[in-house]
Amino acid sequence: MFFIFNNLELIDVPHDADRKSNGNTLIVSASFSEMINHLNRIDDQQPVEPNNPAHKVYEVDPNGNIIWELRGLAYPHEVLELPNGHLLIADTGYNRVIEVDYPNKSIIWSWEPAQINWTKVNPEWGSDHYYNNPSTYDWSHLNDVDFKQYSTWNACLISIRNFDLIIEVNYTADFNDPNNPDNIIWWYGDYENHTLLFRQHNPDYLDSGNIIISDSGNDRIIEINYTTKEVVWKLDQGLNWPRDADELDNGNILITDSSNSRILEVNKDSKKIVWSFAQDLIIPYEADLIDNGNILISSAYNGIILEVNRNGIIVWKYGFSIVKSLIYLNLIILIAISSIVLYYRYEKIKHYKRASKKIKKLDYSILITFCSFLIIGILMLIFYSQILAAVARFAYLSLGAESF
Repeated sequence: MFFIFNNLELIDVPHDADRKSNGNTLIVSASFSEMINHLNRIDDQQPVEPNNPAHKVYEVDPNGNIIWELRGLAYPHEVLELPNGHLLIADTGYNRVIEVDYPNKSIIWSWEPAQINWTKVNPEWGSDHYYNNPSTYDWSHLNDVDFKQYSTWNACLISIRNFDLIIEVNYTADFNDPNNPDNIIWWYGDYENHTLLFRQHNPDYLDSGNIIISDSGNDRIIEINYTTKEVVWKLDQGLNWPRDADELDNGNILITDSSNSRILEVNKDSKKIVWSFAQDLIIPYEADLIDNGNILISSAYNGIILEVNRNGIIVWKYGFSIVKSLIYLNLIILIAISSIVLYYRYEKIKHYKRASKKIKKLDYSILITFCSFLIIGILMLIFYSQILAAVARFAYLSLGAESF
């Protein structure tokens, strides 16, 4: 019997990965067992236990050493280094954005949608509206925060995925008056109005002042005019649950096409793919252009962070893909056993003198069966990434990608 791996809490599922100004890398993650348990938590409305070690943000140096770690989170999705060195974190399971004093780990600011009177933001969102009726766990699925310095004030752009809503908060004003609805100065979307947004991810400010959004449930990337709130650009062909889109210096768009397990660079004008990367990616969460011109990728369900250059070569990797190693181990065992059985069965058949038809038929059946196992094992070993990505995509969508 093949080796079965039961200790799923050891498998890390990284979401966001950001390269810090000092060259270290910040990683946001939860364990694979907690990812699976996430669905049960939603059904039972059971929040994550305080200081659960499976939910964390941590910092690794270029050699892969963990030099800083923050726990006490719940299914975090995003971390962002602020100009003052503090960290903004989308603490998804606890329905909040927090600012953490780095390296002291104290929370000095918390923005919580459950504390907002949403009717004051928009009178159409009355007391019976989803926004005004928080539940215990994963009510908002707040999954991203971006930061912008205006000339006289600073802002946070926040994605509240289960609200189908993006908001901009006056961070400067809100810091001293937390969760005042008057500090929400811009918003786009509306609950279950999927003509606008459907379970979106990772909105970002563009140089033009517009907002680019990965409209995941609608399988598209859209650019929203900040002033008119009109869609002024979109890419809605060939994508499957995209979860990140960034504007590059050359004007192209870098897209994390999650359920297709690939990273794309698309020419914004022609909408043609000019660069792509898919090696060892399983439902990737995010990809960013870093200062050295390489791409930093969170491979999520493969449990690793990759830095790749423009030639598609992996130049840095953090993490260990236990899933890949176990599958490789099992395939090698399958190939070895099949080869041994085939050899001895072939030797037996080759020296047949007298044998009943029944025995010959059995031996030939065994020979054909293990020959098939051998071929299947070799093919799976060669095409591991493509096969596993397809299986993961099927499982991910079957479970309901909107839950993650």
